[in-house]
Amino acid sequence: MSFRSWSGKAGPAGQSAPAGRLGSCWLHRGTAAGAALGLAAGISLLPSFPAVAAPDPDAVEFEPGTSGLKDPYFPKAGNGGYDVKHYQLDLDYHPPMDKLAGTATITARAKQDLETFNLDLDGLSVESVQVNRLTAAWYVLEEGELTVTAPQGILRGKEFTVVVKYEGVPKTITEPGTAGFIHTEDGAVVTGHPLSAPTWFPSNNHPSDRASFSYNISVPEGWEALANGALKGKSSKAGRTTWSWESKEQLPPYLASINIGEFDIEHYAKGGTDYWNALDPALKDVVTPRNGNGLAWSHTSDASYKRLARTVSVPGDGAELSFWLHRDTEPGWDFAFVEARTAGSDDWTTLKDTTGHATADTGQSCPAWHEVHPFLKRYQTDDGEGGCQPEGTSGQWWAASGASDGWEKWEFDLEAYKGKDVELSITYASDITGQHDGVLIEDIIMSTDEGSTSFENDRNRDRLEGWTVAGAPEGSPANTNDWEAGVSTPTSIGARAQKGLDRQPEILSFLSKRFGDYPYGSAGGVVTEQDGLGFALESQSRPIYAKDWFYDPASADSYMVHELAHQWFGADLSVASWKDAWLTDGFATYAQWLWNEEQDLGTAQETFDFYAGIDSGEQFWKLRLTDPKADHLFDPALQARGAMVLHALREELGDKQFFGLLRSWAEEHSGRAVDTRDFTEFAEAYSGQDLRELFELWLFTPGKPGTLKAS
Repeated sequence: MSFRSWSGKAGPAGQSAPAGRLGSCWLHRGTAAGAALGLAAGISLLPSFPAVAAPDPDAVEFEPGTSGLKDPYFPKAGNGGYDVKHYQLDLDYHPPMDKLAGTATITARAKQDLETFNLDLDGLSVESVQVNRLTAAWYVLEEGELTVTAPQGILRGKEFTVVVKYEGVPKTITEPGTAGFIHTEDGAVVTGHPLSAPTWFPSNNHPSDRASFSYNISVPEGWEALANGALKGKSSKAGRTTWSWESKEQLPPYLASINIGEFDIEHYAKGGTDYWNALDPALKDVVTPRNGNGLAWSHTSDASYKRLARTVSVPGDGAELSFWLHRDTEPGWDFAFVEARTAGSDDWTTLKDTTGHATADTGQSCPAWHEVHPFLKRYQTDDGEGGCQPEGTSGQWWAASGASDGWEKWEFDLEAYKGKDVELSITYASDITGQHDGVLIEDIIMSTDEGSTSFENDRNRDRLEGWTVAGAPEGSPANTNDWEAGVSTPTSIGARAQKGLDRQPEILSFLSKRFGDYPYGSAGGVVTEQDGLGFALESQSRPIYAKDWFYDPASADSYMVHELAHQWFGADLSVASWKDAWLTDGFATYAQWLWNEEQDLGTAQETFDFYAGIDSGEQFWKLRLTDPKADHLFDPALQARGAMVLHALREELGDKQFFGLLRSWAEEHSGRAVDTRDFTEFAEAYSGQDLRELFELWLFTPGKPGTLKAS
C-alpha cells in the first residue's frame, strides 16, 4: 500500500461456552441427525501389501484447534487445527441499508484430529452453522471468534466443509486509515488490511493460510459487482443481478475483495492475461463554466503561490465582493484563500468569507511549507508542536482546502477598508508535491462594479478586465504556470485514470522481466470516486486505487507499479507473519525505483541516496524492519527502508546476480508463505556469499547504518 506524507524526505480454545455469559456470547446447539454408516468388505489380491486399518473414531482423541495462530502482532488472527482450501461466498448486498447477507461455504483440511475449531468473524450476526451438512453447535465471543463444535469428530488429513449463514452491516476499519469494508454512496468497496476479512466473511484470517475463492454477488439491477479473479458470468432476476467471479489461484484472506456500485467495466485480453477494469463514471465529469464561456483557472504545480490580483477603491459606506469558485485542492495540504492589504502598506491578512467556506484550519502543510512560502508567516505561526496557529505577523488565516461540491459562492464584506484603496488577491497555494486540479473562478462581482468580470471573450478588452497575474511573493519559487483566463478546464480525473489503467499490460510486462511470469490469469484495477482512500491497496489481481493518485501521470504509474508488484510479493508470496511485512512492501517499493529507472525518472541509486540523506535522529531510522510493531506496519519508512535493503544487496552482488536472485526468489517460492529467514538463507545460498553482516546491519539493527554518511 502507498501513503501520502509531507516530506517524503518528498470461548477460549478447548473450553465450552462459559456459563452465564449471555451478555457476551450466544450459544447455539443443534441436533445432529444420525448417519447410517455402510461398510463394504473387499478381498485383497495383493497380500504382499498388508492392509492398514482405518482409524477407529471411538478410539481417536479429538481436540480443539487454537483460537489464534499466535501472530506476534495479531495473536487472535487465524486459527489452528485446519487449513482452508476454498471459500465460496454467496453474498446479497443492499446498498441503501448497507446490509450484507452471506453464506460462506468453506472447504478445509484438518491438520489434527479436530472437534472444535474457530473462524474469525467480527461484528456480523450468525444465523446457522453446518459442518459436513450436519447442524453444528457454535458461539461467538466479543473478540470476533466464531467457535464451532463439529457434530462428529474430524480425522486428521480429512477434508471437511463448513457452511455459515450470517448477516449485518459490515464495519469499516479506521486506523491507520480507512480500510476494510468501506460503505460508499452507491455501494461498497473492500480494501486490504490485516483485520479486514472477518468484517465481511468468516475466515481463517492469517496471511499464511492461502485459499482459492469464488463469489456469487447479488446486487440491485443496474449496479455492478467485482471481485478477485475472472468473471464467470452474471444473471438477472426479480430486479437483482448476480455477478459470479472466481480466483482459482490461492490468496490470503486479507487480499479478498469485492467492489459494488455504479461502475463502467471494460474487459480485454492481452499477453495471455484477461483484464477487467472498473471506473466510477462520476470521475468522467468535467468542469464547465456556470455562465457563458469564460472563467479563470489557476492551473496546478508543485510549491506554487498563485495570485489573481487587483486594487479597488472602497467607498466610505463600504463594499461587498463575491465570486463563484470551483476548487479541487489536496485536502489539508493545498489551499484557496483571499488576501488583502491596504494599498501601499504591509498589513496583509486573509479575509473570512461571510458564506462560511474558509476556516482557520492550518492543515498538514504548516509549518513545513514555510520553508518554501515564507510569506505565509504573515498569517500562520509555528506552534512548536508540529502544527500552526492561525495568526501571523500581520494578519489571520482563513482558507479552504479539499474539493468543493461543484461551484460555490464566496462573499466578503469589505467594510474594514471603507474609504480606502485595497489590494485583493484571490490565491491558490500548494505544497511541494501531490497537487490536484487547483482553483477555478467565475463571475467576480464588486458592489461598486469596479473589478467585476465574468472573464468572457471581448474583442475590445482582455478577459482579465483589470485583474493581473501577480506571480509568487518574495521568498517563494517562481510559478511554472499561473492563472489563465479563457475556457480551459482540467481534463477529467476519469480520463487520466483510464490512461493509467491502459498502461497495466506494459507495467506487468516490465515486472515479469524482473520477477518471472505474472502469477495470475486475470488482472485489472478499480478506481472509485470515494473520498478518504488515502492509500492504494493490493487486492489480489484487481487493486483498488484512490482517485487522488491519478492527478499526476508519473505518480499514477509509480503507484500502479507498487500495487501490481504486490501480486508477486504479498499475494503470490505471502508473509508467514506480519512481522515480515517488509518482504511485501519493501519489494513493491523497490519495483517502483526500478520502474523510475526504466522511465528515466531517476535511478534507484539516486532514490537510495535521497533517503540516506535523512538525519540519523529522525523517526525514519528508529524502525526495526524485522519487528516494526503493529502500529508501524504501514509506515512509509517500512517501505523505503525495505527497498534500501534490496539496493544494498544489489550493490553487494552486482546487477546480474541480484536480478537473478529476485527472479529465482519469486519463482521458487511461488504460492508459499515466507519469512525473513527464508529470504536471507536463500540469498546466501543463491549468491554463494556470506551476507550475514549486510543483513545484520540493514535488517536487524535499528538506526541509520554506519556505512552511510552521518547527517
